Amino acid sequence: MQNLPTFNVVGLVFDGCQASGVTSPFDVFNVINTLWKQQRGEEASLYNCKLVSKTGAAIRCSNGMRLLTDNALTDDIKADLIIIPGVHHSNSKTLLDSLKRLQEECNWLKQKINDGSVIVSNCSGVFMLAETGALKNKEATTAWWLGGLFKKLYPDINHCADQLLVKSGLLYSTGSMTANLGVMLKIAEQQVGRQLTQSAAKTMLIDASQSYASPYLFVQEHADHQDSLILAVESQLQRDISQRLTLDSLAQTHSVSVRTLSRRFKKANGVNLNDYLQSLRFVNTKLLLETTNLSIEKIAERIGYSSESSLRRLFHKQLGVSPKQYRQRVKQHADA
Repeated sequence: MQNLPTFNVVGLVFDGCQASGVTSPFDVFNVINTLWKQQRGEEASLYNCKLVSKTGAAIRCSNGMRLLTDNALTDDIKADLIIIPGVHHSNSKTLLDSLKRLQEECNWLKQKINDGSVIVSNCSGVFMLAETGALKNKEATTAWWLGGLFKKLYPDINHCADQLLVKSGLLYSTGSMTANLGVMLKIAEQQVGRQLTQSAAKTMLIDASQSYASPYLFVQEHADHQDSLILAVESQLQRDISQRLTLDSLAQTHSVSVRTLSRRFKKANGVNLNDYLQSLRFVNTKLLLETTNLSIEKIAERIGYSSESSLRRLFHKQLGVSPKQYRQRVKQHADA
C-alpha cells in the first residue's frame, strides 16, 4: 500500500447530542489506525479525530456523558470529514427548539460544505444538514419515525423513506446506527483501500449490509393505535410468523370471537388480518434477502410460506422481479 495522507475527521458536538453518533464512528477510525500501524509498523495515524463545539467548551450529551472538545467553531479547522450526531428530543417541538438553538452550528456547516468537506449526518442530525439548505433538490433519509416531520419541514428535499443510507454528492444521510458505521467504512475504503476497511469491519463485527428500512416503515404505518388486544395479536404475528396463523386460531388464543377480532383489527389497521399478515411476511422476506445468505427455500420456511413457489410468485407479483434478482439488486446498491 502506498504512503497515505492523514485525514482529518471532525465531530460536531453540542449539548443534547447523541454521544454514540460521534464516539462510535471515532472508534471505527481508531481501529483502522491501529490495524494500519500493526500491518505497516507505522507511527503516524491515518485518521486524526477531533471534536468541535460552538465555543470550544465541554458539552453534555443526552446520555449524561461529558465530552471535552478540541476546538471552537471560530478556530481554523481543517475537516476532510464532518460527523453530525443525532439531536436528542422528546417530540417534534423539542426538536424544532433545538434546531433554532443550533443555527450557529448550521451556519458553520454551510461554510464547511462550501469548502468541500464531506458531511455525514445521522438520524435527527440530518435535520441540521437540511437547515443549511445544501440538500435542496437532493435526496436524503433520516430515522424512520421522523420521516413525516422531515417531509413537512423540507418539501424541497427528496426524502427516501425506504433507504437507511443516502449519498448526495459529498453529503451523506443515514437513518440507523449501523448505516452510520457503514458509511464510515465506505468513506474509509475510498481513502485507504478495501483491505484495511474490511479488516476493521471484521474486527468490530460490523455488518452494514442492511440498506432498507422496510420492516420499520411497516411497523410505523400500522402501529398508530392503542388497542391492547390488537397490539398483542400483532406481536404474536411477528413472533410466530413461521407458523400457520388463522383468524380462528388467533381469536381462540386471545379469548375473543372471530367477529370481534376481525372488526377490531380492521378498525385499528385499516386492513384485514390476512392482508396484514401477507404484508408482514413480504417485508420480512425482503429483510432476510437483504441481510442474510439464506436460500429461498429456507426463507420461505422461516417466514411461513406454504412453499418456495408461493414465495416466488408473490414476490414477482409485488415487485416484478424474482427474490434472487432482488437480492442481487440490493448487493449492487450496497457495493456502489
